[in-house]
Amino acid sequence: MDTRSFVILLQFLTYAQHLDFEIECLGGIPYRQVTFKVRDFLEFQNPTVKSTNHFQCLVAIPQVKLEKSSKQKYWIGRVWLVEELFYYNYPFSLPNIFQTKLTKDQLEVQYKIVQVFSTVNIEKTFLVEEFLDNYPSILSNQQKTKIKKYFIDVIQIFEKYKLIEPNYKIIVNGKYHQTDQLTPHNISEGFIIYEKINI
Repeated sequence: MDTRSFVILLQFLTYAQHLDFEIECLGGIPYRQVTFKVRDFLEFQNPTVKSTNHFQCLVAIPQVKLEKSSKQKYWIGRVWLVEELFYYNYPFSLPNIFQTKLTKDQLEVQYKIVQVFSTVNIEKTFLVEEFLDNYPSILSNQQKTKIKKYFIDVIQIFEKYKLIEPNYKIIVNGKYHQTDQLTPHNISEGFIIYEKINI
């Protein structure tokens, strides 16, 4: 799954958890069927959305039917989602960091953060230098600084929601150093955050 499709799936799961639903079985597997106005999801996905003509992005989510309302002039989506998806904490324990219009760089950073944060280890390691070296396009120093700032912005959101501990390790020349603040300069090589465990 490409980055944008994965992000749309996360956005849709967050949106769908609050919808009315019916349980139906397909091949013995329980599915949650939700029905919604496509425009409502697009507005949830991006509150500043002005148009509904890009509803086609929903085809990235499996088991979708789109139909025009017979009396109204809007599209209705009918989606079947495996019921088990709603038994897991993710993505519901994560703040909705995707509910805004994102640049390509922000999307890549946020995807990487969700990817690393969703690992089982309490210690989450972000290898920023490696991320930048493997970036799909050539970056200027100014772009690299912006991308590092995007990392910090999202980490601050995670801290605000008390999902991580308010202390970090930065990686400098392969060694780890404690810090209570991340900056674009000190995360050049990488940094480590710690997931907060609620007991």
